[in-house]
Amino acid sequence: MAAGEAPVSQAEELSEEAWRVLIHDFRNLLAVIVNYSELIAEETEDAAAVKTDIHEVRVAAERAIALTDKLRRHPDRTAQTETNGAP
Repeated sequence: MAAGEAPVSQAEELSEEAWRVLIHDFRNLLAVIVNYSELIAEETEDAAAVKTDIHEVRVAAERAIALTDKLRRHPDRTAQTETNGAP
């Protein structure tokens, strides 16, 4: 630890880990959306395959929306919002 740095509390470490997990999950959902979008572009001749891929894009997008709701309600975000007045 550098001079002048406060030790990281266990709660802060857990919070940092929670953020890493949420960011990882969100990135995975975006990758699903990108991959299925690429498949749709390649399968324009197969209507059933396109419909299936569009469904997967929608499912991933809905999961991403739910994840952003979690991020908005995260305790660190709430404390930061109360301090900064951010949405």
